[in-house]
Amino acid sequence: MIHLLILLLSAWLLAADMPAHEANAVGLSFLSVPVAERHGIMDITLWYPATKGGTPVLIGDSPLFKGEIARQDAPKAAGSHPLILLSHGGLKSGPFIGAWMASRLASKGFVVAMMRQPDPQTMTSEESIREIWLRPADLSAALTAIERDDTLSGGIDRNRIGVLGFLVGGTSALSIAGGNIDPESFARSCDPGGTGVDCVEFATAGIDLHSVDRQKLTRSHLDPRVKAAVVIDPEFGTSFTPESLAQISIPVRLINLGTPKTVWPGLRASDLKSAISGARYDLIVNALQYSAFSECKPAGASILREEGEEPLCQDPEGTNRVAIHDSLAEMVAAAFRSDLPQ
Repeated sequence: MIHLLILLLSAWLLAADMPAHEANAVGLSFLSVPVAERHGIMDITLWYPATKGGTPVLIGDSPLFKGEIARQDAPKAAGSHPLILLSHGGLKSGPFIGAWMASRLASKGFVVAMMRQPDPQTMTSEESIREIWLRPADLSAALTAIERDDTLSGGIDRNRIGVLGFLVGGTSALSIAGGNIDPESFARSCDPGGTGVDCVEFATAGIDLHSVDRQKLTRSHLDPRVKAAVVIDPEFGTSFTPESLAQISIPVRLINLGTPKTVWPGLRASDLKSAISGARYDLIVNALQYSAFSECKPAGASILREEGEEPLCQDPEGTNRVAIHDSLAEMVAAAFRSDLPQ
């Protein structure tokens, strides 16, 4: 009896501070997917519309960031739902950095497969560069595994598959849509005057982008099963060949977090709008690039200052990260509803 009371109390405490959509309607499953490119397996989390039931679990909680609550193995909601492949983060990114978006999209009727990238604490700078071509392969491998599993694919509309990417995940989304990286443009991104985001780290590690494996960097990752893409603050956006961008045939939504003055040049997506036929471009002006991260805990900013890290908890004065996340998630959901019609 005492054990049962503890379980009930724990569930109540978890539910007390969670939005209603997280408490009642978001299910979660953990999957391991074989990825030939990584010579092993990759873990993904599958977020989906659910009915009541399952076990409440807290995903992505840390001393710095608040986690997201979902119900593990909850019964799936009836119907056939669009599938969104989600890749979030830079070359080194936390495993659950996109949980806030996955949870919100699941509450809006989407199934979301979120990639869990390698542990950034153990990844070397040399290994991180490989993420540029490994992450698109992750997305396609995850989609293949889901399609082959009758239990997983049963509630998914295979004609309504989209990809959503932030930062290097945005690079991956563009690659899945048909963009190919130009090795010369990529190599110059850390030359004087370049717009590369991770150049200081590369220089510290003695890495020369001119020596990166060109065959792997430039090969095509086009996946025709994916019918729409949403790309947020993409890295290496200027490194795609104009010819490949012009040939992208699926709807692409481009989003930057910030104003034309605050968006980092290495994340600017506005130039891609004219290069991709029919692409749409939006700015979330009451946000910063850091707004793409999870909601910070009260002590988060001070922890970052003590460790000399980037101000990941910073948002424009007078704004609220939860409100930014809600607005961005609704924008993304609206884009996929429009670009993946029933």
